[in-house]
Amino acid sequence: MIPSYADLENRRNALATAEMLLDSGCVRFDTTMPFAAASGLESPLHVDIRGLLGFPDRRQRLLRLALDEIETEIQPRSLDAIACPTEGPGVAIATLLADRLCLPLLFVRRCPSCDPHKHDVEGRLEPGWRVLLVEQLATDGQRKAALVNTLNAAGAVVTDLFVVFQYGVYDAIHEHLAPLGVRTHALASWWDILEVVAANPRLPPEALGSIRAFLHDPSSWHREPMPGRVPA
Repeated sequence: MIPSYADLENRRNALATAEMLLDSGCVRFDTTMPFAAASGLESPLHVDIRGLLGFPDRRQRLLRLALDEIETEIQPRSLDAIACPTEGPGVAIATLLADRLCLPLLFVRRCPSCDPHKHDVEGRLEPGWRVLLVEQLATDGQRKAALVNTLNAAGAVVTDLFVVFQYGVYDAIHEHLAPLGVRTHALASWWDILEVVAANPRLPPEALGSIRAFLHDPSSWHREPMPGRVPA
């Protein structure tokens, strides 16, 4: 699922994001202990934006790119709140965006709480509020659909998901999110990483062949299950 870009500016932003992720050490490659998506499919690749957040200049640039995307694609003035899971690096991105957009911030539990004093959605939420769900990345969309369902059940209206990074290879993301009426917006994908690496290698040479094989046929790329795999 090679992405198409509506204009040159989106293309530049995607490659700029990919450059920052690579230069910040956010891209992980491991064929011996693959990363697992919610669907069970394995990947030799993973992105964790924590490394980038450690650089104030890159963090500010990433935030500007995110605000640009939201302004262009989502119409932020119609938003009533930003939501994110209760843990993970997506919390930092959601907090920064909520602050810049002057919007309330909601926290969504990935799993229902058994504690009667805790709610599945924490924070101020009025029925009918249009809420933007924010995460660090999206793979096949299964976990994101669960978060959307939790927000909708609490009275929110979720029409958009924003992520810094989308795998861009799992068609299942549309199957999970399209029926919920949710559009996905991402700054970059693995195709952008591949383009940047091909022009200026930043990963081990042996990684390129495996990356290409995975991107062109992710469902066929796998290794035998091994203990200690990292969920994607």
